[in-house]
Amino acid sequence: MGKILTFENVDAGYGRVQILHDLSFEVEEGEVYGVIGPNGCGKSTMFNALIGLIIPTKGKITFDGHDVTKVKSATRCHMGIGRTFQVPRPFEGMTVFENVLVAAVHGAGKSEKEGREVALEALKLTELYDKREILAGELTLLDRKRMEIARALGTQPKLLLLDEVAAGLTEAEVQDVMKMVADLKAAKYSIIWIEHVIQTMVQSTDHLMCMQEGHQLLIGDPVPVMNSKEVEEVYLGVEDEDE
Repeated sequence: MGKILTFENVDAGYGRVQILHDLSFEVEEGEVYGVIGPNGCGKSTMFNALIGLIIPTKGKITFDGHDVTKVKSATRCHMGIGRTFQVPRPFEGMTVFENVLVAAVHGAGKSEKEGREVALEALKLTELYDKREILAGELTLLDRKRMEIARALGTQPKLLLLDEVAAGLTEAEVQDVMKMVADLKAAKYSIIWIEHVIQTMVQSTDHLMCMQEGHQLLIGDPVPVMNSKEVEEVYLGVEDEDE
């Protein structure tokens, strides 16, 4: 297995405000790569640079062997980068199936016939198949999170970006999310997962990166990273909102 993603010395931000500073990390194919850090440290900006919403002012982003540093967001989606968002915003008047079908047709560029097959498979992976005809607006928070992931899967990503999918859930629901991520890993998806729920990062990731002020503070195995003095000093107990 090789590297699915390489960030090399990336600087990026919004206008004159630089958020990322010389950020570097690598993600292997088939792994779950966790990202933690205090709110405002640049995690969301990193995702935005990865999907092409912002273009780095310095450095290089390589995805699946291709330089995508300046590639448009829609093209990156077609190439295989899919993401979820912290707050799910489904088409509430459409069914669960229709929400995922839209992603397959317009995100992955599938025909409606092909999109139906892709959407149904995504719903099975996220355990929403039996709820496919329910209106999205009637879903619980956990099932909205599931559908957010299903919609990302509908774009047929090689790399799946999960943005705080465990936030706001009960302890039992967090366990459900962890099982779903394990199922996605077993299905050979590569995953980058930003999360504040420590349990998920310790138990469900293969590598863990802690960010601080736009750069990587520490990268390694999850338990040593979480137990490090550096991470404890800059991360634990911070409550402010990200960016």
